[in-house]
Amino acid sequence: MFKKIILMFLSLCLVTVAGLGVYGFTIYNQSTDALSKTYKSFGKETNVIAATKPLTLLLMGVDTGSGSRSDRWAGNSDSMILVTVNPKTKKTTMMSLERDILTKIKTADGTTQAKLNAAYANGGADLAISTVQKMMNIHIDRSVLINMKGLVQLVDAVGGITVNNTLGFPISIEENEPEYKAVVEPGEQHINGDQALVYSRMRYQDPEGDYGRQKRQREVIQKVVQKVLSLNSVSHYQAILKAVSNNMQTNVELSSGSIPQLLGYQDAFKNIESKQLKGEGATLPDGGSYQIVTSEHMLEMQNVLRKSLGLDEVTELETNAVLYEELYGSAAPSSGQSGNDATTGAADFSAYSSNPYGTDQNGQYYGQYGQ
Repeated sequence: MFKKIILMFLSLCLVTVAGLGVYGFTIYNQSTDALSKTYKSFGKETNVIAATKPLTLLLMGVDTGSGSRSDRWAGNSDSMILVTVNPKTKKTTMMSLERDILTKIKTADGTTQAKLNAAYANGGADLAISTVQKMMNIHIDRSVLINMKGLVQLVDAVGGITVNNTLGFPISIEENEPEYKAVVEPGEQHINGDQALVYSRMRYQDPEGDYGRQKRQREVIQKVVQKVLSLNSVSHYQAILKAVSNNMQTNVELSSGSIPQLLGYQDAFKNIESKQLKGEGATLPDGGSYQIVTSEHMLEMQNVLRKSLGLDEVTELETNAVLYEELYGSAAPSSGQSGNDATTGAADFSAYSSNPYGTDQNGQYYGQYGQ
């Protein structure tokens, strides 16, 4: 699953604010029409956009599998990105959340421990939002949900993007997913939508696995945002709006009163910094492979978000993530360098509750929303 959700949301915002300056209310009217189709209330909303204050967004990409599901919003939130947009510092911070992080998820039936992406699969956007808020000890102002079908249309709408395949071999996923035939050759390549999907999705051949894939996903995000900012054609804007409006749900409401405030965020979208919440690889008693976050790394990432919003840093950790120290009783061997395998130390699993959710043949959750 790739991080196309931020492409959709930022593209719609950028089309609105950039297009308004070039084409006035022609694009404004089309943008508001597009967003009216995507609006859906999630969680507790704040008035930060109206006040042009620093904004926190949770972006969730839903993996709909082969596309055979009748409900296009049924699936796993295999892409979760926290984005802070600060109009004062003119900076956007984009933090990818590893989907396999072992997390304490609070439901109506109590608290259980499972992978982070189980929150959406079993409680939809509301449970995912509340879970991430507790994990990162931060309030989420708005959220955006998108299915995977929009990336191809979006990249094609901007005329393709240029990426740099540094792996030294052609990127392809046809062996594991025969329906995807596109290939991205090594080196700098101008790619279309089908190729961008493959480039963003491949992980099995990448030496860094899912973390390497997430790096390529963030590269695609930044290249699409750059391309949107450089466009000056009504036809381009219209194609982007069409791609976005059919594949997104969000509680960001666009109205005549919010346009001046959105213009205040434009410069921040031009300066994007990427971060990654990582964990230590571990296999737990249920046989599942998880990422276990260290307390040092979690506190560091919480403060990255707080600093980006202009908030005071915290010194005491509050999180619902199951920490490495809880299971192993000591700091990880690679303290501060999460992303490795947890292969040393005597694990204490006495407080661990096995995964209550069903999984498919690929080890992914299914439930009310992921099925």
